[in-house]
Amino acid sequence: MNDQELLDVENFFSGKSIFITGGTGYLGKAVIEKILYSCPDVEKVYILLRDKKGQRAYERISEIINSSGFQRLRSRKYEISTKLIPVSGNISEENLGLTKDVLTVLEKEVSVVFHLAATVNFNEPLSHAMAVNVNGTQEVLKICHRMEKLKAFVHVSTAFSNSDRRDIEEKIYPHTVKLEEVKLLNKCFPDDEIITKKLIGNKPNTYTYTKSLAEELVQQEHGKIPTAIVRPSIVISALEEPAPGWIDNSNGSTGLFLGMSTGVMKVMVGKGTNVTDLIPLDIVVNLIIVAAVNCERSQELKVYNCCTGTSNPVTCIGAEEIARRVTTKYSLNKVPFPFMVFTTVYWLYKFLIFFLQIVPSYIIDIMSIIMKKKPIQLKIQHKISKTVDLMKFFLINEWNFADGNVRSLLNRMTEKDKQTFNFDVKSYTWDKCLEVYVLGIHKYLVKSRK
Repeated sequence: MNDQELLDVENFFSGKSIFITGGTGYLGKAVIEKILYSCPDVEKVYILLRDKKGQRAYERISEIINSSGFQRLRSRKYEISTKLIPVSGNISEENLGLTKDVLTVLEKEVSVVFHLAATVNFNEPLSHAMAVNVNGTQEVLKICHRMEKLKAFVHVSTAFSNSDRRDIEEKIYPHTVKLEEVKLLNKCFPDDEIITKKLIGNKPNTYTYTKSLAEELVQQEHGKIPTAIVRPSIVISALEEPAPGWIDNSNGSTGLFLGMSTGVMKVMVGKGTNVTDLIPLDIVVNLIIVAAVNCERSQELKVYNCCTGTSNPVTCIGAEEIARRVTTKYSLNKVPFPFMVFTTVYWLYKFLIFFLQIVPSYIIDIMSIIMKKKPIQLKIQHKISKTVDLMKFFLINEWNFADGNVRSLLNRMTEKDKQTFNFDVKSYTWDKCLEVYVLGIHKYLVKSRK
């Protein structure tokens, strides 16, 4: 295939079978849905599912099929169950915990692998984060090397895997301590806090550290497998697909936008003038899919920074102003006078939190008790505090993400595919994007809108 030839996404997936890890996650469900919707001639999509709470993998598949994100497929009368094949396993086990019969099928049939499975708990003990994010990636790669028809392996990382740097290029950054030494230290001194802090260095948590280790592992062990690494930044709701504003969890920035738009959150740790690197779900999904198509022709591992800060930036205060306008326009706030104050001064943050959030919450809860209603405001404040603690590193700091590989990939697409699989972050405005996001939060999470 000529490197100058334009990509043909639907044709690439026609007749091919796919294996995906992390398919029950927010991003995973969206990738599956998009492939089934826009590449209807795909052969099969094998999805790794672990048995959970007494449910077998084949029973858990209904979580995906019945997801609100699959509504447009169901309205098409699309026979999802004939394409989507659950396989029972566990990302942290040898051979992913798959049986020999399943492994044989995957090795003979699969042409494309999307590896999305990860533990995204920022405070995960290092041993568990290693088991899932690093060892799990290694097991996926081992199976990939045995796949007879493999055309593409796409590893989904995070833009913040190298967050100890300010300028982040689309390349793998080596670690001072080799992976095997990290594994040995973790085995000899499991979850030792001092050793963990030394290893992590200036990275904020075990999640970003182990995701960076996984990237280096992919670089070392992908061999002749056509490989790509996609690094999304802070994933928000869908802009358009599978439905405008679709979201299924309140993790990360979503919890903050929920607090802002309901009026219960008025103070934020961070610099208002910093660029906040938010990225719509469908932009990420489309890039992941197109990156797989480009793997076949690429002679080297490609890294794609799926970010907005370089090509379409929005500041923290700019995002807050848009969210506030949307809140007022649609009367979303349950607490009066929505606004947001940004500060990096810790004592001032605590002072403002107390008077602007805690005191009003006490008053509202007391009134609720008097009126024989359930007091919930202080519980909400506790959740907000936990979310801010997790996110403050990403709000105080700012990064420059290079996106040359992403722009180059976009230029190789046909006009039709640019419409169907759009990942151009210059193609939308933040006014539109954040209005859809805030309204999506209230529709899919708060259930206050239809």
